[in-house]
Amino acid sequence: MDLNFPFGTPLVGHMDSVLDLSFSKVCDSGFYLASVGRDGQGIVRRGDTGEIFTSLLGHQRAVRGVYMSENATIVATGSDDCTARIWSVSSGNELAKFRHTQKVSSLALDTGSERMLTCSQERESNICLYDVNQSREVLCVYQKKLRGVRNVIFCRDDRSFLASSYDRTIELWDILSGQSSHKISLPHHAKSVELCADGKTVTIGYGESVVFFDADTFSIHGHHKIPFKVIGASLHPQKKSFVCASLEGKILKFNYDTGEQEDRFRAHVQMGHNISGIKYSPDGEMYVSSSTDGQITFWSQTSGNQNSDEDSIASYSSDSRDDFLDEGDGYSEQEDYD
Repeated sequence: MDLNFPFGTPLVGHMDSVLDLSFSKVCDSGFYLASVGRDGQGIVRRGDTGEIFTSLLGHQRAVRGVYMSENATIVATGSDDCTARIWSVSSGNELAKFRHTQKVSSLALDTGSERMLTCSQERESNICLYDVNQSREVLCVYQKKLRGVRNVIFCRDDRSFLASSYDRTIELWDILSGQSSHKISLPHHAKSVELCADGKTVTIGYGESVVFFDADTFSIHGHHKIPFKVIGASLHPQKKSFVCASLEGKILKFNYDTGEQEDRFRAHVQMGHNISGIKYSPDGEMYVSSSTDGQITFWSQTSGNQNSDEDSIASYSSDSRDDFLDEGDGYSEQEDYD
């Protein structure tokens, strides 16, 4: 890592809210970060410098979902223009377009970047499976009734996927049978759902909690109470620590094993704007926050970041599934669609 890396310095590029982030794995040329926003564009940055590598231009409306292939060759994006698109990372050219009947709010690529899942936050939405290389036709449709779907991720060696919904559930679906086999019910809908580099540990950020569970066994590994409403959470690729953020810009880092707080600070967010997401880099040396002012900021994993948050911070950890499920509801329609 460059000793002069601009940690803590907001990087510009988007003209409006950054809505999603996705890292590649570490490959021969390093690693890359893709971001998409309400301005309708995608941006790919070099992970070692933060510099813009290429721009993804072509969507006609806000782009809400992004997923970069592990080898950093392609990027998938989903938009309010009712399309999902595949882009070349090296050239920024559009390689494929998949038309939908609803807005595409989230999507995911499998390990080999051969299949793609898409979903919509709109009511009565479907989760669609595509072959990225062979056809623009849907391979399979998984029907999700009533509430829209916020996130989808492949898991269990790409044989299954997890879908988090505004009905405040996270469901495990078998890709071959098309059936939902497991479900977790939450007191609030999940703001973020992420699969760790180990391919098993799932991180959920919701309400005032961060939860870890095993995608294979569906057993809860940890439940951490956070002193603010969580907009997103991310786990270190070697499970050394996890970070979470609030809308107002508070960022906390905790030791994964002990739950002890390791860092606390406020991100620099312009007046009237909020943090929109947070994610660890694949090498674990940094994590990135995004905001509604269109900026992205890299934060150091090893050195203390600027600490301007003087509020009292506490953490409570529990491995109890009962504690996890028995939180007070605090539900409101407005919050449920944030």
